[in-house]
Amino acid sequence: MPACPNCGRQTLRTKDWACQWCGYPLISRAYKLIDKTFKELQEERSLALKSGETESEAELDLESDLELESEPEPEQKPRPPVKPVLRPRPEPEQKQRPPVRPVPRPRPEPEPEPEPEQRPRPPVRPVPRPRPEPEPEPEPEPEQRPRPPVRPVPRPRPEPEPEPEPEPEAELEPEPAPVPLLKLEAIRDGMEISVDQMDALYRADKVGAHAKFMGKTMVVKGLVERVFVREHLEIRYIVLTGARKKVLWSVRCTFDKENSSQLSRLNEGQEVAVRGKYDGYGKNIIFKDCVLV
Repeated sequence: MPACPNCGRQTLRTKDWACQWCGYPLISRAYKLIDKTFKELQEERSLALKSGETESEAELDLESDLELESEPEPEQKPRPPVKPVLRPRPEPEQKQRPPVRPVPRPRPEPEPEPEPEQRPRPPVRPVPRPRPEPEPEPEPEPEQRPRPPVRPVPRPRPEPEPEPEPEPEAELEPEPAPVPLLKLEAIRDGMEISVDQMDALYRADKVGAHAKFMGKTMVVKGLVERVFVREHLEIRYIVLTGARKKVLWSVRCTFDKENSSQLSRLNEGQEVAVRGKYDGYGKNIIFKDCVLV
């Protein structure tokens, strides 16, 4: 008969899977089953102690009962030494679930009481309506006397508005003289040309005018539109426009550092003549190495 791993005594397994002596949980099925729980065995022991038997005698009786119940084991051959088996951990005691409270069932609604029988109402007698009183006769209106005719009030005549005085005629600016036409074949080195004439040539044929002006030094006449000097950036130039002030191609004249002092005495709108060398075109027609004439 196998022994209990806790108390070391030969034991049987109770119905609640415990040692019959110490109550240690026995998980293995190698232990034979006894048809009692550990609690029942404890109660039997306590009753035996109260009746005067000693604990040892009660245990001997239980052992004798167990020996009678258990069959004699056959003789076992000596087995090789068995490695110690790790004791299984006792299963954790399961917490008792709280008792489930019964869900109260809804009470059946009481049946509505039958309505009492209504007695027939007596017929309603019609209430006599009062007769309408006769309307009073309208009193005759008093005779109205004719009103005298209303004379129209004469309106004052509007005063005549003063005639506006004639405004003095604004002095018209004299129109500039018409620009004399210039042909590309007439362009030569050192000639005088106005900004209006250059604008007309570039409007007609800017590629041909560029080829004709290339490498030539000319004197350009026009009005100062802007003076731009930035010595720290070495930028010194003026922009000339035509006498009509509606030219598409203005002329940009760039000055050297030696001649930049001349730009300080120029004002916008002043008519000047500048000698310089043609240097192509972009937004403007460009002349470089310019000097005031």
